[in-house]
Amino acid sequence: MEEPRRKSRVVSRHTMTVLLLLLLLAVLFLAAAWSPFFRLRQINIVGNSYVSTQDICRIAGVYPDENLFRLQTDAIVKNLMKDLRIEQASARRVFPGQLDIQVTERVPMVTVACEYGYLDLDRQGMVIDAYKTLKQMQIPMLTGVTLQGLYIGDSVQNDTILRVLQYLDQLDSASQHQLSEVNIAQPDHVVAYTTSAVQLRIGTMERLEEKAAITRNFLAELKTAKHPIEYIDINFTSPFIKFK
Repeated sequence: MEEPRRKSRVVSRHTMTVLLLLLLLAVLFLAAAWSPFFRLRQINIVGNSYVSTQDICRIAGVYPDENLFRLQTDAIVKNLMKDLRIEQASARRVFPGQLDIQVTERVPMVTVACEYGYLDLDRQGMVIDAYKTLKQMQIPMLTGVTLQGLYIGDSVQNDTILRVLQYLDQLDSASQHQLSEVNIAQPDHVVAYTTSAVQLRIGTMERLEEKAAITRNFLAELKTAKHPIEYIDINFTSPFIKFK
């Protein structure tokens, strides 16, 4: 009977040791959770252009001087993703007092008319803003169509519009800002216009990567063009430029 008793004592001591270690860890965690050493002193936000840093902190629910141990990164990301202006988000704690937040915004790509005013669409075709009076923005107006029954948070299903958004998404921001209008009244003869009234005959919404590359190069050279240009036709493999 002596051997089982010894084993029982060994097991009991082992259990007590584990419990004491767990208790010690719990005490240390609670001490850290209340320690001013781990207070949030710096919030780094990367990727925001349209949504202000203050808005991102408010939406995420984080404020300076909070204890870093109490901040739940998954809750922060969940809060940010509830805002339609945010497409993707991530959060990371950097001890002892820093929080890194990275966001990908839903950027307005085009403005299009609707039955009650105008809508802004992002690159995926989601409505991210709606208003009655046209406002001044450095994005193209999508003409030749009027959308019906769409509100903020909805997505367009029109294939031509989605292809136009895909084409515009492959342009750099400087090129996008040079375009004032994209007309899709005839889906097989899509036409874009620059801010200087030069016509880009895109044609069918095919070979989008190739056409986007031609557009980028043309718009970059247009700034220094010595002769006025009436239009460029990029519907074919070899683009054609017509001078005035």
